[in-house]
Amino acid sequence: LDGCMGVQRFFRITVPMLRPVMFLVIVLGTIGTLQIFDQAYIMTAGGPLNQTTSINLLIYWASFRDFNFAYSAAMAVILFVMILLLYLVQNRFLGKSNTGQ
Repeated sequence: LDGCMGVQRFFRITVPMLRPVMFLVIVLGTIGTLQIFDQAYIMTAGGPLNQTTSINLLIYWASFRDFNFAYSAAMAVILFVMILLLYLVQNRFLGKSNTGQ
């Protein structure tokens, strides 16, 4: 801390201390974005020309409108794999410190 000015203190002390919190916020935000359902369903039900259709809305339609439960289960597994892969990529680039600690 001796000789550390404001900008150096921010980038060498504050940012590394906040890194786990920033990682958690980014991961949870990404997962929440991929799992959007209720806003699209209630407001537009897929929207004009399917502009607000999400993966979860497709899963819902396949299972409860078309009664194709196997197809909807397969889409849910694919959604899980997509979320897992995105988490692993984010963990690779954001989860660990680049200082070697």
